[in-house]
Amino acid sequence: MKNNKINTIAEEVDSREKYVADLDQALAVAGLGWYNIKYSLVLALFLMAAILEPVGYSFVLPAAMCDLEMTDSQRGFIASIPYIGIVITSFPWGYLVDTRGRKPVLIYSSLLAGLFGIASGFMPELISFAACKCLTALCLACSAAVPYTFIGEILPAQSRDLILSIVNALQISGTALTSLFAWAILPLDFRIDFGLYVFRSWRLLSMVNASFFIIGAGFLSLGPESPKYLVTQGKMDEALKVLQRIYAGNKNKAPEDYPINRLDAPPHENTKIGFLTSIKVQSLPLFKPPYVKWFALNGFLLFGLFSVLNGLYLWVPDVLNRVLTGEGEDMTACDVIRVRLNQNVEEDAECVDTIDTVTFVISSVANICCALIALAVSFTVKFIGKKILTIITFFLIGTFCILINFIKQDMVFAVLMSSFPILALSVGPINAYSVEFFPTYLRGMAIGLTMMIGRIGSIFGTNIAGVLINAFCEMTFYLFGGLLIFCSLLAFVLPRTQRSPTNKMPPQIEDTRL
Repeated sequence: MKNNKINTIAEEVDSREKYVADLDQALAVAGLGWYNIKYSLVLALFLMAAILEPVGYSFVLPAAMCDLEMTDSQRGFIASIPYIGIVITSFPWGYLVDTRGRKPVLIYSSLLAGLFGIASGFMPELISFAACKCLTALCLACSAAVPYTFIGEILPAQSRDLILSIVNALQISGTALTSLFAWAILPLDFRIDFGLYVFRSWRLLSMVNASFFIIGAGFLSLGPESPKYLVTQGKMDEALKVLQRIYAGNKNKAPEDYPINRLDAPPHENTKIGFLTSIKVQSLPLFKPPYVKWFALNGFLLFGLFSVLNGLYLWVPDVLNRVLTGEGEDMTACDVIRVRLNQNVEEDAECVDTIDTVTFVISSVANICCALIALAVSFTVKFIGKKILTIITFFLIGTFCILINFIKQDMVFAVLMSSFPILALSVGPINAYSVEFFPTYLRGMAIGLTMMIGRIGSIFGTNIAGVLINAFCEMTFYLFGGLLIFCSLLAFVLPRTQRSPTNKMPPQIEDTRL
């Protein structure tokens, strides 16, 4: 049977003479092994760094509010800076990655993000600190998205879904690292007076979070460029050398033993169009039937998801710290927040920027559990389906948000607040629907634009929560909980899971001998 030959493509080519192959076939022959896994872990460092930087604000800003004299609304704006940067620079970075290469653009953007992030730890006051964070944010979009593309381009087709699901779980584990780093560093009681400012533990934490960008760039500099990018640029010999390197690392053989010695060049158009023209050609069809309804639906679902996952969630450590260290029997979280706020106003109390140990413990345990849940679900999503998973996660976390206004037990409240990262389980399914809804020539732009709408949700969430949490506490949780439940109802519009074309095995190699 032809299918049997397809399924044994790697074995057939290994046992026969050297052949011509296209890239998918060549990757299938190179196989999955230690080299792919090692490279995927290196690229996962960038994704973790892209989580550590913005989510790290949830601990850095409460600890820095006295030194930098920040109000809650100012904290909300600074917490939204990374997402503003991603929205502004997603198109330019995407254009550079497609025209200048995955590897160099990812390295340079990450080095800049790391250097500006470390520099922010030395800034004496709020304006200069915010300025450095703005510069970091302008370099963040590349590290937040390109590694997924890069990983997919060094793996054989049949292994991509599994490895990308595991990498997604590793990215979620970045939130756990945020809590663990904060727990290890913020309690350190040291003060180094530099004249203009005092160097304290929150500055060190900010620098440690940013250092992951530089570590990732250092490791990536030792690896090759994406073979997919090299093929699209017509650099077939260089792509073949990369594939030989992957084969040798996976099979523990010499690169010369790689049975493919020439790559089939895909159809290549020499006509080059400008950046703005390219955006227009790829964007306008998304706003016309039949694609506009699916584009609007996916965009709104991601807006609601990120408004909580990257917006409200940034306030979780601060809210946990206020409630768990407050004194109030038979009181809801919002009651405790109001009492503590009134006490501070009446007593004109001294600014307090310490975070209690119980907050670190609960945040760390909850984030580790969420990462493990994400890893487990990544293996079961094909059984329960993308649609059901999306509906359940939206409805569950939306219900938890609303219940926060009624719960009077501290530990139950802490569990509900710390469950927000579970929402990340829906990011993959929603983007997977984009693969089904849109043709290949629109797919990248569709995912990029819907994710951009999601980042706007992050900006909305951080700023609205910062304004409402003290003034209208209950309204905060009703608003975000209601938004998520509404998204769960909209998710019923999504079609049933379809068979993805990416699941098809590569065609059999032809008997073309050199």
